Amino acid sequence: MLGTINSNNNRKTFNSSWQLTRASVDGLAQAIESGQHHALASYLGIMARFHTYSARNVLLIAAQCPDATHIEGVRSWNELGRFVRPGEKGIFIFAPAIAIKNQNPSHESTNGKKSKAKKAPEPAQQERSLLGFRGVWVFDVAQTGGEELPELRTSTDVSEALPKLSAFAEAQGMTIEYADWLGPKKASSYRGTIRLLPNMEPGEAFPLLLHEVASQLLYVIQRRTFVTKAMHQQESKAVCYVVAEALGLDNAAFADCQLYYGDSRLMGESLEVVHRAAARILGALSPEGSAKFAQEVN
Repeated sequence: MLGTINSNNNRKTFNSSWQLTRASVDGLAQAIESGQHHALASYLGIMARFHTYSARNVLLIAAQCPDATHIEGVRSWNELGRFVRPGEKGIFIFAPAIAIKNQNPSHESTNGKKSKAKKAPEPAQQERSLLGFRGVWVFDVAQTGGEELPELRTSTDVSEALPKLSAFAEAQGMTIEYADWLGPKKASSYRGTIRLLPNMEPGEAFPLLLHEVASQLLYVIQRRTFVTKAMHQQESKAVCYVVAEALGLDNAAFADCQLYYGDSRLMGESLEVVHRAAARILGALSPEGSAKFAQEVN
């Protein structure tokens, strides 16, 4: 069970949650300024581990428990055979409040009157509606004890992920073409058309296609500020880093991405759009991720 915030403290909690998200970005900026170059990679790692959560929740997790790897509410941990150790401090995030209403359609005859004939009752149709979001407390696996959990992290088979990524690109209105003249560059994209060198092995083609898909996807994500070419290139790398990390693939080719431009608020927006793009791609590659991400706010 997720611990719900007491209504008397809602305003104070919501204000502090905004401060937490702001402090998370500011702290990351300060770490980068002080020469801690691994700070961004650590944050993107959190984004990869929790890509099914909203960007706001990722910031909250990063601010409160940056080493978290698996979070659940108290009841969920109990159902998994584990318990939250006494005295552990919860991690505050937001969860969707969903209302479920059962609808039983009445049977009517062709003349508009209710039919007297007995028919097998139809199953009630559930109508789900989002009422809003509520503050809840969750806990990391490191804060619990009990039964060992099965290892969930596995490396993705790129030969299976490559056609899924291609299908996702086409579903977004992108066109994939193959061109021998690309030479050493091996991949390029412009205005929705992605070109790849033909006959590449999946392990080589996947990161190249991923980069171009990320680049084109970022062009269509709405944002508040103007984006330079250099910013766009760094955000594309960051998206690829998150996706590769989440899939258990080598992300060394994207590890040199930089999202800090001397303005923490601008970096905060970059982190938000990187999260949105990465989550959409991962949702397409992972049905489980897609189902859960549909309940989150971009």
